[in-house]
Amino acid sequence: MSGSAFAAALAALHADPNMGTDAEWRAAAGGSWRPVRVLLSAPADDVAGLGGPGGRAGALEATLRAAEFAPDTPRRGDLLRRLSPPETWKVEEVDPDPLGLSWRLSLARSP
Repeated sequence: MSGSAFAAALAALHADPNMGTDAEWRAAAGGSWRPVRVLLSAPADDVAGLGGPGGRAGALEATLRAAEFAPDTPRRGDLLRRLSPPETWKVEEVDPDPLGLSWRLSLARSP
């Protein structure tokens, strides 16, 4: 039952207009864009040698609910685009959560 409590909490976060955002996903192999709801974040990590102590490097990440994405599996090279403001990213890394409820995608800007 704890899985369903986590799934409900994740669904609530994605549905919240202050947290989730409308986006579209497309497989690297092509095909049509598919609507998804994502949580975008820009975590930053300390990086030695980057501007001295406290230097930071950031990357953009998106979290997608696995239930919304099934039966597909995101892969490196896929594209994700936010609708407003419009911006497109390429998936660099894919990391499923241990409970199988979501996918965390590391993103890079796409031309």
